[in-house]
Amino acid sequence: MTRSAAIAPGKWAFITGGSDGLGLAFATDLAQRGMHCLLIARQEDKLARAAAAVRALGVEARTLSLDLEAPDAVAQIAAATADLPLTLAVFNAGAEASGAAFVDRPYDHWATTIRRNVLFLTEALNHFGKRLADSAAAGTPGGIIVVGSEAAFGGVGLSGIYTATKGFALNLCESLWAELAPRGVDVITLLFKIADTPMLRETLARRGIPVEATGASDPIALARGTIEALGDGPVYNPDAVSPDDPVTSNAARRERVNAKTEQMKFFYG
Repeated sequence: MTRSAAIAPGKWAFITGGSDGLGLAFATDLAQRGMHCLLIARQEDKLARAAAAVRALGVEARTLSLDLEAPDAVAQIAAATADLPLTLAVFNAGAEASGAAFVDRPYDHWATTIRRNVLFLTEALNHFGKRLADSAAAGTPGGIIVVGSEAAFGGVGLSGIYTATKGFALNLCESLWAELAPRGVDVITLLFKIADTPMLRETLARRGIPVEATGASDPIALARGTIEALGDGPVYNPDAVSPDDPVTSNAARRERVNAKTEQMKFFYG
């Protein structure tokens, strides 16, 4: 059973990138727990099919066709959820513009990833973090799930911007975990190596690589594990090396965030 009160039958969640793959896995798991879902993605036909699958589980499902790079993307999600008893936000969409050396492409080539993985995410976390905290203060706990990547652990050639944006998201969300947990909002970042998604299979097919050769994780298991761990952040990493590893371990990362946060409280008074 999930540890977070944010997962509650009859309440609503929104899921970006919710039309297939890991996003749809999150929506399916939440629907099986009785939560209604707003699915957000670009392609309306895929959204319609995903929403039908979620409704078949006995809950309500709405859709919002949206490009997260749009300047008003957060405002559109806010408007689409204004009338909903929202308790959970799932951020699952993040572009990867990589495969080339950083200096061999103009800035505009990398700007898409930065806008989606940094600018949109930052604005959305600010807006919905406050909204969920206000709801928690009124008696309704909330939660935030951010789908990250083990790419956050360090830079990699031919993937510099992607690893940098994932590192940004991990640091911000661990900080939010420390700040929002006392205010009734659980925050967790999912960290994993690779997931068996339609996008991955399409990419591998072009190279003639079977998905079985990659060791890709099952999206259903990743979604379920993250939801179950929501009340036990700041991260959920099923690939953790050991409980004591300072980089991959949830427990070790939690201890570091708590210790550093106490130092900041002392420093800032």
